Amino acid sequence: MPQTKTKNQDETMEQLIKDAGLTLIPFHQGQIVEATVIQASASKIWADINGLTIGVVPEREMSILTANLKPGDKIHALVVDVEDERGNMILSLRRADQERLNDDLKAKFQEGKTVDVIVKEANKGGLLIDIGDYQGFLPVSQLASRHYPKVDGGDPDKIFSRLKDLMGETLEVKIINFDSNAKKLIFSEKAAGDREQEEKLSQIKEGETVEGTVTGIVDFGIFVKIGEGKSEIEGLVHISEIAWGRVTNLTELYKVGDKIKVLIVSTDENRVSLSVKRLQNDPWRTAAKKYKISDTMNGEVTKITDYGLFVRIDNEIDGLVHLSEMMAEKAEKIEDISEKFEIGKKYNFRIISFDPDAHRLGLSLKSEDDDSKDKKKIAITEDKKEKKVSKTVAKTKTTVKKKEVSTEKAKSKTEEEL
Repeated sequence: MPQTKTKNQDETMEQLIKDAGLTLIPFHQGQIVEATVIQASASKIWADINGLTIGVVPEREMSILTANLKPGDKIHALVVDVEDERGNMILSLRRADQERLNDDLKAKFQEGKTVDVIVKEANKGGLLIDIGDYQGFLPVSQLASRHYPKVDGGDPDKIFSRLKDLMGETLEVKIINFDSNAKKLIFSEKAAGDREQEEKLSQIKEGETVEGTVTGIVDFGIFVKIGEGKSEIEGLVHISEIAWGRVTNLTELYKVGDKIKVLIVSTDENRVSLSVKRLQNDPWRTAAKKYKISDTMNGEVTKITDYGLFVRIDNEIDGLVHLSEMMAEKAEKIEDISEKFEIGKKYNFRIISFDPDAHRLGLSLKSEDDDSKDKKKIAITEDKKEKKVSKTVAKTKTTVKKKEVSTEKAKSKTEEEL
């Protein structure tokens, strides 16, 4: 049978409701609630929350939309405090905006959707963008082709100047890195799609040889404009695609305005990759027929590093003389290679390794006799090591055998005593 409430129970519940007051309202701290504006001023907003309680938005919790609010407007606010000392709920429009922005950015990042952003500042590495409490960065490498700062010689000051021209511009980008805890974002304009670039790319084919004009020279290559009119598009010849040999100074080879022939290598990721060297015969193939290991030839030193020398033979083939191949039995004593060798000077070298497919050539200043001595020394050293190991093993076996005999004798003696 159902139990009947007593008078005392009703009084207890009544007292509980009276004591609890508005804390029984079904809202909690951090919740987003909908409210209707009752009154709005520059310092405070009063709002009705579903007829259950009155909410107050203090000045510090207002958002940029506050100035346009009027009685009757619907707002969404975050509950900061369910009840203050006067029984009103404390609300925040600013924090509600942050919550919505966080959810919106997270969704766009996960779904790969684009975002329109306004460039606030620029530095030498890219563009700075603010979205609410988030700080965004758009690296130079992630700019679309029409905004990429192509500067002769890669002058960082000129690049910075070009980037500053984009301040105040609205760009369509994608979020490629999202850190909600640190409130940081990394954007990419390239990833958002470059429709103009895609249209131009559809009109060129990989493997074609075309004539172009050098439009920019940077440390890592040269930019070349190909096509005409609306089909005009810019591509990059990376420094590794300039020549079969090592290239150290592009400005000695090209200047802006030069007409050159290039091969279209790739149009992946909305970028045009070009090559100059692939229009020429690979000299490594010719060298493979001409040279063999142990051959001696005359080569010019083109670069000196801490670990060895780069040497050019036949004008286009570059080989490496490692530090250990410079002086028989004394390589470790060479403290400054530049004191022993000069850039531009020629020396006689011997081929010790040759891989034309990988474009690698190993050279040595040592004679074959020096090599033989080195190999003999290594063989003697290894032989000594092996003999030492053998002696150690033999000694260990003898010790173990003696212990086994001693243990056996002790066992026999014990058995006799028993």
